[in-house]
Amino acid sequence: MRGQSGLSLIEVLIAVLVMGLGLLGLAMLQATNLRLSQSANQRTIATNLSSDLLDDIRSNRLLAAKYGGTYNASSAGANASCARINKLTPDDRKAAFTCRMREALGESAVATVTVNPDKTVSIVITWDDDKRWNALGTGTEFKMESAL
Repeated sequence: MRGQSGLSLIEVLIAVLVMGLGLLGLAMLQATNLRLSQSANQRTIATNLSSDLLDDIRSNRLLAAKYGGTYNASSAGANASCARINKLTPDDRKAAFTCRMREALGESAVATVTVNPDKTVSIVITWDDDKRWNALGTGTEFKMESAL
């Protein structure tokens, strides 16, 4: 008798199963990569927003104390302030920052700016990046401190 040649049905099914598991792992890897890339992008945006606000404060050091406070991206002023982006007063610069923060990080974003008497500035931006992926998350926080 001659030996059989070729593949049996069981061998083909096992090969398809192994390949399917590999493709499923690849799909999960792609989804995780997309999520982490978006999170990194938002952290970069928060860094740039903080740096821009810090530059505004430095350029107007005599009125630096007026920049202190909490900026809510969901405030009515944030929705109406986008037209005043090129003004130079602290109130207009704060409104422009709030507008950009709302557009980039969403309505849940909150920035807290503290201008200390020793001429140091602390900017903390919080937004709901991790709450999208974890319902029990506390929000993503970015903190920048600098001397004027």
